[in-house]
Amino acid sequence: MDELIARLTERVEVDAPTAAALVAIVIQFLAREAPAEAMAPLYQTHPWARALADAAPREDATAQSERHFGGMARLMQVADRMMAHGLTMPQVQLAVRETVAYARETVGAEPVNLLVRSVPGLTHVV
Repeated sequence: MDELIARLTERVEVDAPTAAALVAIVIQFLAREAPAEAMAPLYQTHPWARALADAAPREDATAQSERHFGGMARLMQVADRMMAHGLTMPQVQLAVRETVAYARETVGAEPVNLLVRSVPGLTHVV
């Protein structure tokens, strides 16, 4: 995870604690939205990703009832969470793209492409 944090710190131009928060936001989003089998290669390669996913706050009844708004609305919630850390929308997009690019480099293109395709709307971001 340190490599990814360093990468985001440099390319997104944020400090290390913010970069770590961004990684957690992306991983927790993927863990909620993607099927378990799509997440498995990421977890096998990066055990810290499983720990981040497991540390996610549980959804309350309101959040569960809002799931009908679709994947793009949930992606916007990710953007809102990142912007709460002071990011601009271009930085949000870059952070997501860099995180997915890092996963492709370390896990492999095909498993990560399957993961991305399994999450509604994510292919439009990356």
